[in-house]
This record gives sequence, structure tokens and C-alpha cells, in this order.
Amino acid sequence: MKINLLSENEKNIYQQKELAKQIEDKMKEVISRLNSILNIHLNVGQQSIFNTSEVFMSLQSETNQTEKSIRIQSKIEPLASFGNSVNTNVSRSISFSLFNSNGNEISLDYPIEIFIPRDPNRILPPMILQNVTSRQQLFNFHHVNITTILSISVHIEIEPLNSSVGYLLIYKFDQIPKLNQSIYQIDGWTVFCPSNFHSFFFDNEQTRNHESLVFGLRELNSSEMHLYCLNNNSQMNPPITNERFNFTSNYALRVYSSGCYFLDENNQWNDRGLRVGNKTDHDQTHCLN
Repeated sequence: MKINLLSENEKNIYQQKELAKQIEDKMKEVISRLNSILNIHLNVGQQSIFNTSEVFMSLQSETNQTEKSIRIQSKIEPLASFGNSVNTNVSRSISFSLFNSNGNEISLDYPIEIFIPRDPNRILPPMILQNVTSRQQLFNFHHVNITTILSISVHIEIEPLNSSVGYLLIYKFDQIPKLNQSIYQIDGWTVFCPSNFHSFFFDNEQTRNHESLVFGLRELNSSEMHLYCLNNNSQMNPPITNERFNFTSNYALRVYSSGCYFLDENNQWNDRGLRVGNKTDHDQTHCLN
């Protein structure tokens, strides 16, 4: 006879999952009853909004192109459901559904764009100062770990202490990028012309199936600045040099990630068919299907 014993931590996790499921089932029951009531009393062109600390829900009735009545339901929950496959990290969750006049849900087979607001009480990590003027080098490299169960986007923010300098950024997945007059081993590059702030974005399709991202920065010299920034020419190749030189100014750096996931038929978070959009920022996650 085999007896399986759970540790105290496993018991706590199990109980939390059971409680979360009970709360979710209760929420579904309440929403189902609201839908039944409003299906009778909500007229075409009308909208009802329920705003509580537990959920924000909007229901509205419209007509489609065939002049048939449809009901649109959108819902925002302040805390996304717990899942085994991903850390929801106190994220919010959004659902969007269409129902026909009989109350049956209509499948969505066209592109959808959703903006998920971040927790307004979160603390934004500060920019980290990079002391690069003290050493001579060709590039200053940064390593980003992207080993996750589900895909993530990576967002890079650079704040120069001297806004008159420009930068070349090169990157490569899973390896250190190399760029000089004899070696061209990079996955991509971009030029940052003089400004007080720069940002660069990798969506989750670019990072998918990779374990790390390594990117390097160096300042542009005066001739490169003139060619890539002042002439407004679209250059097909990055500026290449073998010379090591000192950065003339330090810069601050912040790197963060985002993800777009849905609860699948097994009530597990899944990223299938979802892409993090380029409008993602500190206040919202931009999701596309």
C-alpha cells in the first residue's frame, strides 16, 4: 500500500488553488446570472457597467452588419488567476466575449487588440547607472536572461547623461554579438541619434525558444553621427570599426519584460497565437492575436 504525504508548503499551495477555483466558480455564476437578467432588460444601444473592487464589467447591446442583436461583454479583474506554468506577478486580466440574441457565445475569428492596465500601485524599478567612461572598449555588453516557460517581450530603456551623444546598439540571441571589420556575428542593430532617452523593443516572437539576449552599446563618432543622423539617410549596414575608445559619457539603463497569455481549456496560462505589441509601456501591456 502506497501513501502519498504532502509537505506543509504543498498543502498551502493546494488549498490556495482550491480557494481560487471556488472564487472563480462563484464569479462565473454571478456573471451568468447578470447576463441572463440583462439579456431581457438591456435594449439595443444601451450599456451597463458594474464597477467593484473585485471586478469591472461592461455589458452593451448592439446590432451587427446583418441587423441581428449581439451583446458585448468586457471584464477586468484586478488579480489574474494563479497558474502552474507562469508567474502572473499580480497582473490584471481582461476578458472579452460576444453573445448572440439567444445568449450563446460567438467565436471570434478576426484580429483583436487588447490593452491590459498594470497595477497602479506597483513600484517601477529605477534606471541603473552604467559607469562606462572609466574603461576603453569597443562595446559595453548587457546580458538578459529570457529562459521562461512562456514567451516574453524584452524592453530596453537608455537614458544618456549627455543627450548630445549617439549610440550603436547590436544584439544577438544566446551568444555575445561580434562586429568589427573581419567579424559580422549579430542578429540585428539600430542607431540611436542624440536624444535624452532611447528605447528598443523585442516582441515575444523574436525571443521565443531563446535562453538569453546579449546586446552591446558604443558611442558614435562624429563622422558616424553625421552620416547616420544628420544626413537623414537610410543606411543598410551598421557603422563598423576596429578601434577601441572611451565612452565620453555614462548612461542609465532599465530592462523589463511583458507577456500576453490566456487561460486554455485546462485552465492553464498559454501564449499560443498571442503577441506582445509595441505599445506596451510602464502603464499597460499591448496584446495582439
